[in-house]
Amino acid sequence: MNRKLSVLIVLLGGVSFGVLSTIVKKSYDVGMNLGQISTSQAFLGAVLLWIFIFYKKVSDKNYKIEFKSKEAMILMFSGISTACTSIVYYKSLQYLSASMAILLLFQFTWIGNIIECVLERKKLEMKKFISLIILIVGTLLASNVLIDGFNINPIGLVFGLLSALSYCVFMYVNGKVITYVNPIQRSACMITGATIFLVIVFFKSLFVGNISFLSGFEYGIPLAFFGNVIPPVFFSMGVPIIGIGL
Repeated sequence: MNRKLSVLIVLLGGVSFGVLSTIVKKSYDVGMNLGQISTSQAFLGAVLLWIFIFYKKVSDKNYKIEFKSKEAMILMFSGISTACTSIVYYKSLQYLSASMAILLLFQFTWIGNIIECVLERKKLEMKKFISLIILIVGTLLASNVLIDGFNINPIGLVFGLLSALSYCVFMYVNGKVITYVNPIQRSACMITGATIFLVIVFFKSLFVGNISFLSGFEYGIPLAFFGNVIPPVFFSMGVPIIGIGL
C-alpha cells in the first residue's frame, strides 16, 4: 500500500473516532454508565471482527489465521491501550461537551510527535512543527477560550488530556506490535483483550440500573463500528507505513 493511501486511511480512522462523543452523550442520557458503554462497545466490536474472520475462513479456503497463541496473547495485552482510551475519554464526556472532549482528545497529534521524537530520537520536521502550531491555534479558536476565558471543568480537562495520551499509546502499539499479521485479525485480538480488561474493571457496574451493557445495542453497535472496528483496522494498515507523528 502506498504512502498517500495510508495517509487517507489513517485520516478516515481518526474521523470515525471523532463520531463517538455524540453517541456516548446519548448513551449517558438513556441511563448507561461508563462501564456499560465502554464494555458494550468493545464486546460488540470484537464480535463483529470475529464474525468477519469466520466468514472469510469459511468462504475462502486460502484465507489463513496468521497469528499463533503467543502472538494472540501479546495482541490481546496490547488491546488494553484502546480500553484505557475509552475509559478516560468517555469519563471526560461526563464533565465536558462533546465538542470540547474531542478537541482535547485530538491533542494526541502534538503529544504523538513528542513521543516519536523521544522514543525514536528524531528531530521534529519543520512541516510538522508548522502543522502543530496551526493545530494549537485552531484548538484555541474552536474552544472559544480567547473570548470566554478558561472556564473548562478541571476534572474533564484532566481526563480529556489523559485520553489524548492514551490514544497516543494506542496509535504507537498499532504501528509497532506484530505488524505483519493481517490488520483485521490483529484488531480482533486487540479488541478481545480490551473486552476482557473492561469486564474485569467494570464487572460490578455492568448489570446495574435499568439497562445493561448487553441491552444497549442501539448505541453499542455504532460505538463498536466507529470505535473498535474502523480505527484499529485502519490504523493497523496505515500507521506502520506513515509513522505515529504524521
